[in-house]
Amino acid sequence: MVQVVALIGVAASSFTITVLSAALPDIADDLNSSTGTVTWVIAGPLLAFAVFTPMAGKLGDLYGHRRMYLLGFAGAAVMSFVTAAAPNAGFLIGARIVAQAFSSSTGPSALALMMQAFPDAKRTSVAGVWSAVLAASPALGVVIGGPLIDATSWRTLFILQGTGMAVAVIAASRVLPDSERRDDLTFDLLGGLFLAAGIAAILIPLNRATSLGWTHPLGVGGLLSAPALLIAFAWWERRTPHPLIELAVLRERNVALPLVSQLFLNGPYMAGLVITSLMLGADSTFAYTTTAISLLILPRPIMFALGAWIAGWFVERFGARPVVVLGCTGIAGGLFLVGVGAVTTQIGFVIAGVGLAGAGSGVARPPIIAALTDAVGDRDLGVGTGMLNMAGQIGAAAGISLLSALVTDESTPNRFRVVFVIAAAVALVAIGTAGAIRFTRDLATPKPTPSPTAPYSATIER
Repeated sequence: MVQVVALIGVAASSFTITVLSAALPDIADDLNSSTGTVTWVIAGPLLAFAVFTPMAGKLGDLYGHRRMYLLGFAGAAVMSFVTAAAPNAGFLIGARIVAQAFSSSTGPSALALMMQAFPDAKRTSVAGVWSAVLAASPALGVVIGGPLIDATSWRTLFILQGTGMAVAVIAASRVLPDSERRDDLTFDLLGGLFLAAGIAAILIPLNRATSLGWTHPLGVGGLLSAPALLIAFAWWERRTPHPLIELAVLRERNVALPLVSQLFLNGPYMAGLVITSLMLGADSTFAYTTTAISLLILPRPIMFALGAWIAGWFVERFGARPVVVLGCTGIAGGLFLVGVGAVTTQIGFVIAGVGLAGAGSGVARPPIIAALTDAVGDRDLGVGTGMLNMAGQIGAAAGISLLSALVTDESTPNRFRVVFVIAAAVALVAIGTAGAIRFTRDLATPKPTPSPTAPYSATIER
């Protein structure tokens, strides 16, 4: 029952991402905003997730995972209803960022509670169900949300999400057990503030450079202050007794390389989703409705789920490195196919491209996650997974910001093609970084217990 209740919340928090991407053109029209601005409806929450996930993990350790789960979903539910009433794009983006800041505490806490409810021998199946829900929930959001938005408004989507989260809070308050509090840790608030300010100082100017110009005070001030803020973060983390992130662990090869690979994988992958939706929208050559766009990009989450499911089978037979290279190549190839569809206006290439990119992402991620969690060990598992999530979300926010800045309301098919070729080239960089991780497939020795965040395990050659 604990697993069912925890997964209700996971599904409620993640099911909007695909259909929301498809609705971006409608949101821009309804709020009299530009496509470059409304992309921050996706990029802003990704940034918030990147910043607050490590902080949320520490708060869960300090105050208990049940408490953080309830607080996170209660706050996210309220902010979902607030989002539905947004009068303009700025308010919408701000509400989404606050909602995601609350939601960032729910993922680690829900997973920790699920793992505590099952013996070690069941962790693989628990993680498999977790991954399936994360992949299937956005697909369900497409089936329900697309027609609902066309029949009513995009605002209905957030009312539905808030209702689902409220149900999760009520169920969790009755079912989820209390977890142990740790009094030997303190929360690194100053480190979190330095990190948040440094990342925002980089990403916000990058997103606004096209419309405001690179010499605008916002851009110049942000890019000049970012290095100082990140240096201050590193200085503080070395001196505080309970840092937000253990910087020393970044020197390990099987920690640094997975983090870098996440940047180059998630950036073009998430940017490709947003830009595909803009390309298919009402103001483009294709001119599809929100429902049609949702259904056309539905192969992405479906193939992601399938790719993650078969990744373990491939790793056992061929080793982790070939699987990772195959997955990265699939992401790049899928983005290239979408670019071909843009310039030829053949929707078949677009469908094949989003499906191939989804499958590639699903195949590549489990071995990378397993490599990092094995490298940091159980003692630093929360720090390691927090950093991995942060790197992936920073990459996604940066990718959406940079590549969306190249797209305007009057973008031609050729402009979209160029953007997708750039995204594919960035994804190819991940082949070198992820492929350099020290994987091995020693099937003669017992496999370590899979980590809570990795459905499939890869043995690491230290």
